[in-house]
Amino acid sequence: MSWKNFVSAGLMCVLASPVFAAPTLSAVKGGTQATNFLNANGDWVWNIQISNSNPVPTGSSPLAAELGFTASGSVLKSATNLSTGAGVDFDTVNPGKSIFGWETNGTGTNNNPEGLQVNVPTNQVFSALGSIDYATVGPHNYIQIITKGPTSTSLTSTLTTSGAYGGKGRIAEALTATTSSNYDTYNNVFSVTALDGDTNLDGHRNGFDTGPFLAGFSAGTGKWFNGDYTGDGLVNGFDTGHLLSGLAAGPPGSGSGLGSGSAVPEPASLALLGLALLGGMGVVRRKR
Repeated sequence: MSWKNFVSAGLMCVLASPVFAAPTLSAVKGGTQATNFLNANGDWVWNIQISNSNPVPTGSSPLAAELGFTASGSVLKSATNLSTGAGVDFDTVNPGKSIFGWETNGTGTNNNPEGLQVNVPTNQVFSALGSIDYATVGPHNYIQIITKGPTSTSLTSTLTTSGAYGGKGRIAEALTATTSSNYDTYNNVFSVTALDGDTNLDGHRNGFDTGPFLAGFSAGTGKWFNGDYTGDGLVNGFDTGHLLSGLAAGPPGSGSGLGSGSAVPEPASLALLGLALLGGMGVVRRKR
């Protein structure tokens, strides 16, 4: 699939002891459109989650984290706390050490920056969040990060995790009533890539992509999930070429999106696609 379930390229887990495995950091898709990859605005949605040690130490496991995230390949749009902040999940009143240098100091311990802070010009997110005890391993929702969705010239979006501890982020966990551990091991890289012309983002360019495109073409406007591959807000002849090129290329390594096991467009869809192409050629000619 083109959406890679955010494979982490960093070190996610080390042994804290012969008994407990360290907490892990993960990111999962959190959108509402195109089988849950994108939101209604056509933007990538990353739900950052933390899982505590397995098994849960002494019946419960308080967690806190100091993590920075830098977006590349697409523009950072926002970051929000996924938790309630009401004493039953990660909360924002938790100080940490500056990671990037632009953070605003809070009123907490040592006047350090705290909570969730976003710097859109630098594509960076600072987070220092705490928690109440967790009786289950997780994953537990931490924060949600939204980056600009795919376009034909920007198909990949990446989040790089960092922190104030040798460039790595920290997850702190109380292992028992009297002991705790800091895990300064988080420099993960999460990445997601779309295939040009893959309207529904299922990792294949085939007949299932033509229907949403034709609906968007009929409306004249849309997002990636209904045919706006160029990202200009319009679904027109300039997008038709991307769809046709994708159909010709098919899934990675297949050579064709219309081969065995692929969806073949209905004749009516092919006819409409041909009209879209002719219309697109007319658009191109008129704009010359």
